[in-house]
Amino acid sequence: MAIVRVLVAVACALVLTAPSTTASPDDHRPATMTMTYQAGDLAAVVHAPRTLVGVHPLVLTHDVSATVLVRRGAVVVLAPDPSSLTRHRALWRELSSGTGPLAERFAGFAGHFSVAQP
Repeated sequence: MAIVRVLVAVACALVLTAPSTTASPDDHRPATMTMTYQAGDLAAVVHAPRTLVGVHPLVLTHDVSATVLVRRGAVVVLAPDPSSLTRHRALWRELSSGTGPLAERFAGFAGHFSVAQP
């Protein structure tokens, strides 16, 4: 009987001191996708949630660290040239109405992002 008590005590100690395996809300990272585009002399890399449901904010940037935002649901457009961001914004505005050079490749994005006012 004493052995059983010792084994139960050891099992309880192991359970109580084991590291937690549950994920916290901050650890949630939705699946993302990465695509590229070239429209004339403009090129960019697009990071977006794999499932586009609802309207997501569109972030146009040249700062690679902004890709963290895609894990929070943003559509991130990384342009290598910061001076071209205005032109990229115009392309995405055309796409939001279903037109422009991005309309064929990114048709699934139309209606699922909002372009912030400059």
